Amino acid sequence: MLPKRESLPAVTAAAVVAIVFAVLGVLGGLLIELSMLLMPDVQTSAGRPAIPPGTRAMGGIVWFFVITVCVFGIFVGAGVLRRRNWARISILVWAAFMTMVSAVSIPALFLVFNAMPGMMRADANVAPVMGFMKWFIVLFYGIPLGVGIWWLVLFTRPRVSAAFTAPAQALAPYPPTTMDVSGFPLSPPATASLAHKPTCPLPLMILAGFLIFSAFSMLLILLVPVTSSMPFFFFGNFYSGLTAKFFLALMGLLYGVGGVGIFRLKPWALHTVLGLQLVFLLNGTLSILNPRFLAVMQEVMQQSYAENSALAGGNPFLTSSLLQTFMIIGLCFGAAIVAVMLFYRSRFLEAAAATNS
Repeated sequence: MLPKRESLPAVTAAAVVAIVFAVLGVLGGLLIELSMLLMPDVQTSAGRPAIPPGTRAMGGIVWFFVITVCVFGIFVGAGVLRRRNWARISILVWAAFMTMVSAVSIPALFLVFNAMPGMMRADANVAPVMGFMKWFIVLFYGIPLGVGIWWLVLFTRPRVSAAFTAPAQALAPYPPTTMDVSGFPLSPPATASLAHKPTCPLPLMILAGFLIFSAFSMLLILLVPVTSSMPFFFFGNFYSGLTAKFFLALMGLLYGVGGVGIFRLKPWALHTVLGLQLVFLLNGTLSILNPRFLAVMQEVMQQSYAENSALAGGNPFLTSSLLQTFMIIGLCFGAAIVAVMLFYRSRFLEAAAATNS
């Protein structure tokens, strides 16, 4: 008999939406890759030179990474349809990341638009476009925000979780029985409940997936051709160029290894990531209080604009107050990660101890 599973229309709809999102991402990425390949000399605006080859190569690598992630998203959607628990965990990580990015992007982009030079907002030709872009941003990021919240609520419900972890019931109307010597069926013995395999707490699983994704993103920085645009401020010392790339790549490697270790219930991985988060949280707090930090960041941005001939010259539109606001948002996000790790640390260690025993 084939296995029979409980009908969950919401789960099926979520899987279809995931596949649609992933397919759209693959098609969009392929379109951008094809346009950069067929039109290498395209200009960013009238009168501006074409995008430098190094920047185009970096863009191609980044979009290849995006396409790869979207292809994996198609398999995640198919796994949700087949009630695979790894797919449920993957779509929860996807939902958490999508919700976080969308929730941060909407106010951040509004701040960026409001920080643009006043003459651009006052221009009769630019003002309508800016108003349309704001509403487009709300729609563009609002849909993934709503879908991400829906997935987080749906796939953490006990009934849905049980549908992905419990074995399917057979279609046979009666379970097989054992006959006694007289030919009458014996009462089925009480089956001992199977011990559940210890698992990582779900919030830490989501965090581990985010760390692995961030690790790949950081390692891509090694391929960025413009070295001065990679500043690294560490406890009052400013680093740039290859030194900054080395630090960022090392961070990516540590976060990637730590994310995999958290998935595998390794206490050293949790403590390593927690220690890194505390160090960088302290570093960020001291940096934002350092009056030299914002001045150095503005200088680096101006140098980055000067190195890339396709970008407009002059002062960047990101003001010191806006940079400071983004830093505060980043610190709040880092503090939230530390709080989640501390709150679930005891449960994680209990699961790790049970696995080792």
